[in-house]
Amino acid sequence: RLGHHHNTCTLPAFRKMLSLVANALAHDASKPVTVMAGSGTTNPRRMFWETMEVMQCMAKEPLHLTYRAVGSSTGQKEFVGPDDKAVKYDSKMQAFGAGDIPMSEDNFNALKEANRTMLHVPIAIGAIGVFHSIPKDELGDDGELNLDACTLGEIYMGTITRWDDERIVKQNPGMTAASKIYVAHRIKGSSSTSGFTEYLEQTAPTCWTLGGHKEFGKDKFGKALPQGDWPTGEPKEGSGGMSEYLEKRAYAIAYIDYGHGDDAGLTAIALKNQDGHYVVPTPKGIEDAATFAIKEGDDVYPKDPTDSFHGRNLYGIEGKDTYPIVMTTYIYLAQDYTKRAADTAAATKAFVEMVISPKIGQPIAVENGFVAMPQELVEYSKAALAKVAWPADMQEYFFETEDKTAFTKETTRKEEGMLPRFLSRKRKCYGDYERKQILEAVEDIDPDTFATSEELDAAKAQIGALQKQIDDNDGDDDQTAAFAKAGLGLGVTGFVFGAAALAVALTKKHAVVAKPSVKVSEATVVGGV
Repeated sequence: RLGHHHNTCTLPAFRKMLSLVANALAHDASKPVTVMAGSGTTNPRRMFWETMEVMQCMAKEPLHLTYRAVGSSTGQKEFVGPDDKAVKYDSKMQAFGAGDIPMSEDNFNALKEANRTMLHVPIAIGAIGVFHSIPKDELGDDGELNLDACTLGEIYMGTITRWDDERIVKQNPGMTAASKIYVAHRIKGSSSTSGFTEYLEQTAPTCWTLGGHKEFGKDKFGKALPQGDWPTGEPKEGSGGMSEYLEKRAYAIAYIDYGHGDDAGLTAIALKNQDGHYVVPTPKGIEDAATFAIKEGDDVYPKDPTDSFHGRNLYGIEGKDTYPIVMTTYIYLAQDYTKRAADTAAATKAFVEMVISPKIGQPIAVENGFVAMPQELVEYSKAALAKVAWPADMQEYFFETEDKTAFTKETTRKEEGMLPRFLSRKRKCYGDYERKQILEAVEDIDPDTFATSEELDAAKAQIGALQKQIDDNDGDDDQTAAFAKAGLGLGVTGFVFGAAALAVALTKKHAVVAKPSVKVSEATVVGGV
């Protein structure tokens, strides 16, 4: 969407180029660039990238912050250390790891054997939604598809293969769908698959018998079957592949992270929760799980964040509205950063503070498909971060706020705010400002000015009916038919151009929104080199 007109230079493009230069000059050129790099789960990538961009714009000194979205398992491996000695990788190259699952028992024990202590810092709450593509007029009386964990497990075991199976119809009175069930699952290991299968294993072990996370039972030789050896279904790559399958295939079912599925406009299945209510994923239902868990003690979040979190989860938490497949996204931190580069350690500490802050990072998390952490969990994360040992010579970052932390209201700290290590929201990159303006303008667009999908379908049906009528009468009056075809051709052309104009407008909207974000990052790097 960007960079298609390399040989043109418009006035807006020139203004943006000046913005890049101004941003570069705004940083203290006498200071070297501070580099901080993290890696891990793909789900919070947009949240991390945006928060990093905001932090770079808030800084007076040059920062280069990156996050490599490679999956929870790879993030854990890179946190623990090198597999391949020839690569010459050092785990200290990773400032932090991230995952939608706790550190695995094997990896946690490997760290202990190496006399290394790690801790989990919760940074966001999400959920795994289960979505379907049954036509709406074939659903039950309440207009939703209701399933309990056992039925869901048997669908993915391949023992329930049709939507008119009595076990499904019993939970959905009035449902008329009578098709085969088209099942989709992820082709590779993922935190979504881990969450989904661990939920089934914990909630319906007699219906889903293949275990959770990375083992789907054992083969005839007793060897663990790897994640991905499913008894039924179509393998799909990533959340995008799962969404596309649902959009193209009627009567299908797939599990996808809630934020992605909600953004794509997919239809969620109402799952039976611990209290016996069928609920679809909602921000309140997801937040309720975390709130209940943090108040109930250390069953989910250990009192000591340096303990193992293996087997701790938010599946099947009590509550009338609580959604049953809720997951915590964690940042993995070393407990000891004293031997790390002091500037990188300072940037890491400030970044994590920003991510968990209700004033900065949590609103960004909500914008990117997560649910804001309840205040009790924010306090837990702050206490976990306080357990980290930082370099003795580290010059800490402060914030231009009431108490110099990321957790209070911003204010103007005269003169102090201009000191080198102050991060200020009063410093902004123009691209970030412009993007916010565009998003506000988009929100003000009246949706009634656009044709609905139903209206477009009706228009296409009318065109088809006219075409059939013309074809039926083609031999009666060639001249009349010719005029009718010409008129229909013009109508179709107008319809197509109207649809194309809408598509172009929406594409341009997304391109314009995305463009400043890319340029801001480039500007920040330029500013630090």
